[in-house]
Amino acid sequence: MDPDTTKKVSDLLSIMEDMSSEIDIKKELSKFTQEINSIKESLQQLTERFDQFEKTYLAKRQEVKNIKKELETILQDKP
Repeated sequence: MDPDTTKKVSDLLSIMEDMSSEIDIKKELSKFTQEINSIKESLQQLTERFDQFEKTYLAKRQEVKNIKKELETILQDKP
């Protein structure tokens, strides 16, 4: 091959390699995006569960306070 043809073939191969590399990068970015979305969804579910635990805790705490008041009232009424 003459030097000009060799240069053109080399340039073409380089371009093809760059395109392949870009495609691989896009594929990996897509995987990362899916993983990030999955993590976001899991975090949202955990947040909702934590919020529910907190509401349950506050409700139970209020119940304990009410029972304490009732017991104090009962004990004060006793002679």
